[in-house]
Amino acid sequence: MVHLKHNKYNELHRKDCETSPSIDSMMREVLHMLGNIDFEHEIQMDKLEKSSTDDEFKTYIKKRIRAAHHERREPYVELLTKLRQRQHRLAYQA
Repeated sequence: MVHLKHNKYNELHRKDCETSPSIDSMMREVLHMLGNIDFEHEIQMDKLEKSSTDDEFKTYIKKRIRAAHHERREPYVELLTKLRQRQHRLAYQA
């Protein structure tokens, strides 16, 4: 599941490495991606909660879903941090 959005991360990261006219728009795009990832995670957790699966197995699956969610989201969080740092540096240079 992690590989599904990896290409989008690579595209955003490449934009980050180039001189970008609008860090704000890139940050909005990254935040939008994080929102989508979080929304999909909530849907998965809700489906699991509503399923008739054994509670012990649900606990195992929840851990797997959380781990996949974290793994999928982490590159975007790191990119957002870099963008915020760049924005902060540019604000003090002006």
